[in-house]
Amino acid sequence: MRILNKSTHFGILAGLAVLGVLVASASAAPAPFESMGVVLQADNANLSGSPVVIGATIFSGDTLTTQGAGELRARFGSSQIYLFPNSDVAVSQTLKGFSANLSDGSVLLSSSAGDSFQVLADGAIIEPKANGRSVAEISWVSPTELLLSSRQGDLQVTMGDETETVSEGSSYRMMIVPASQPGSSPAEPVVFAGHNRFYFVAIVLIAVGTMIGVIRAFESTPATN
Repeated sequence: MRILNKSTHFGILAGLAVLGVLVASASAAPAPFESMGVVLQADNANLSGSPVVIGATIFSGDTLTTQGAGELRARFGSSQIYLFPNSDVAVSQTLKGFSANLSDGSVLLSSSAGDSFQVLADGAIIEPKANGRSVAEISWVSPTELLLSSRQGDLQVTMGDETETVSEGSSYRMMIVPASQPGSSPAEPVVFAGHNRFYFVAIVLIAVGTMIGVIRAFESTPATN
């Protein structure tokens, strides 16, 4: 049986200690970001502050913006989003699909069965009501106003403990009443302290040529990243 001297024994212990530190560091290191989407169409648009080109990869946490007459269309699995001019969204991956935090402009979104989208704007959550084909247009007007239109499938709108439905084929102006501001007319709901409230005003939105073209592009694009 071989007897190790003190220096050899110390060297082995030191090596094991270093190895333990390396293993612990590797396990504690954050996992690399995974791509969640790809840019399909881009003109005068940015991806997280840099000019974007067709085929660029989108990661969770990225921001998508368009300026002037710019436009951007991206695919996330079987879902898609189109940004109209002067629009700004931050995207992130969810268990059901993707989420878009809309802070300016307008977006057109689509999803199919098994996948979904979610739009966050002015404290509201807008998403397909059922697991099926959905096409919706959401516009940010101000911190207290949104425009909602369902082109296909019903939408569910939630704010706090309130939930309303935008039926397929209908459009509404969503007016938000801050908790600190009481209703100024009988049409507005009673406001409870600590909760923003909202109400719908029916409007008519006509699908223009650009929107019709985008919807057709949604339908013709393969659902793969």
